[in-house]
Amino acid sequence: MDTTTNPQQSCCGTSATAQQSCCGTSQAPTQPEHAKALDVDYLYLDLTTCTRCQATDSATKEALSMLADTFETLGYEARLNEVNITSRELAEQYRFVSSPTIRVNGVDIETTLKESDCADCGSLSGCSTDCRVFTYNGQDYEQPPAAMIVDGILRVLYGGKQPDTTPYVLPTNLEQFFSGVETKQAKGTTMSTIHVYEPAMCCNTGVCGPDPAQELVQFTSDLAALKGLGADITRHNLTNDALAFTQAEPVRAFMQAAGSAGLPLTTVDGAVVLTGRYPSRDELTRYAGLADASTAETGCCGGQADAAESSCCQPAPAAAASSGCGCGSSGCC
Repeated sequence: MDTTTNPQQSCCGTSATAQQSCCGTSQAPTQPEHAKALDVDYLYLDLTTCTRCQATDSATKEALSMLADTFETLGYEARLNEVNITSRELAEQYRFVSSPTIRVNGVDIETTLKESDCADCGSLSGCSTDCRVFTYNGQDYEQPPAAMIVDGILRVLYGGKQPDTTPYVLPTNLEQFFSGVETKQAKGTTMSTIHVYEPAMCCNTGVCGPDPAQELVQFTSDLAALKGLGADITRHNLTNDALAFTQAEPVRAFMQAAGSAGLPLTTVDGAVVLTGRYPSRDELTRYAGLADASTAETGCCGGQADAAESSCCQPAPAAAASSGCGCGSSGCC
């Protein structure tokens, strides 16, 4: 007796097709009828200048990509909402406490608030500004790794914590930031953003070791003077800020072609304007868009010959004693 099974028959004696199982109609893998919403909010002050915000933005997107399969398996639909907090009103609307912030369904992935001075955001406001520091496995990060964000998202997802509902008060740090930005705008300040990318150094003051680098000493002095006038200038050292060299496309392309031997490199609003040396104070003044280069050179008390009679450092006329540069009868100096 031939017991060979006909290849066109299933174990149930019926013809097997792509739409049937061995004993009935096959079923597609069960999927939730409605995916569960998972809102990831990325709140920040600036993505054009602040390397801390830029790096955290990239890490957040990388983390979501790493979790994509997990979300699909669990039936979650993840949505990334990026919000540039540009005003007090937006800060209040989103209950914003520090930049950058990552929230999952309204819950901050960080359980504590830790901050440090952010030179980039400080250059935007003209005053000291603190930005968020992330803590992971006992270590602090100004630019968090994607693994930390993955861990934070999953902790919130399974932690059952609810969004904060306490009355919101704008932090003093953010109030100062917005006030500084408004002051610069009110003065009609339309300065360009300058970045100076430097070779690897143990420090950037120029006074390390027995033979100080005069060019670097001068640049450090010029930089301090112009930042005091509100110039938006940020310097990046290859030793401790290597990520900045990869995030700006023109700089990355330059490094691939010329290497670190071509540094320092200066960009203005993203365009390379100078390589191989540090910009002079006149050049920085021009790049920044400061109206009066002579003021940048000499400051309030530069003693210019053609202003000797009206300088705020000269003995003030009697009529100016109460309304001059605020220094009484003997001038500001």
